[in-house]
Amino acid sequence: MRSPEPAFDLRAALTDELRAAIDELETIHTDAKAVHRTRVCVKRARALARVGSACAPGLSTVFVDTARSLMRNLALARDPAALSEAARAAADKSGKRTAAAFETVAATIEETASAHPDLNFEAARAGLKDLLALAQVWPEASHRQIRRGARRLDRQARRARRRGLVSVDPVARHKWRIREKDRFFASDILGGAWPGKRRRKAAENICTALGIERDALLLMEHLVAEPEIAGDERNLRRALRMLNRRRSKFARRADALAARMRSRS
Repeated sequence: MRSPEPAFDLRAALTDELRAAIDELETIHTDAKAVHRTRVCVKRARALARVGSACAPGLSTVFVDTARSLMRNLALARDPAALSEAARAAADKSGKRTAAAFETVAATIEETASAHPDLNFEAARAGLKDLLALAQVWPEASHRQIRRGARRLDRQARRARRRGLVSVDPVARHKWRIREKDRFFASDILGGAWPGKRRRKAAENICTALGIERDALLLMEHLVAEPEIAGDERNLRRALRMLNRRRSKFARRADALAARMRSRS
């Protein structure tokens, strides 16, 4: 009789991700990228918690809700950095005048964020400790439960992909990105315990394209809401035109990559 396959240690994986997030958060005052790395660790843990809903649905819901609150707090520090990075990335692909406009935008965003830091560090630390406490009481998951949770996550990603593909609705596009990232992170961490093909490289490329598309859109919205940060009206028009081209380019790239992935399923 064939022996059962060993179950993936979900509790240990969750704990590892959250301990890594806590370590990253502690470097936030000396490393500008620490908030981003903290958020990635939390997103990876959140994906695992969604897989773990198969053995602990109530605990999974509490974990995801707690993570959502924590991510909102971390976003207060991360969002300005993401916008300034998006502005500089667009500057690298622009002509001299438009690049100068983007440099002005990036510098203004950074100056404003530096003068008015919004991250509640102690609340973020407490949120991570709450998540760690939840992870440490996660019940042991069987091999069958891990597979069931992973397949559910995969279905959710496929559904979001179908709805977001070629859509002009930013909400549908953003939800697609979230679900695609969940699938990518979970498949990466589960390794051989992931049922079926992981397609990590394709999923990573889709997530990257969707991320650039979204950052361009958010920066456009920011410029429309605060046009003065572009310097003058001519700079604003140049920046908006460039960002719209960039948004469209990466939206098409994400759609093409997703269509190719779907054709190979």
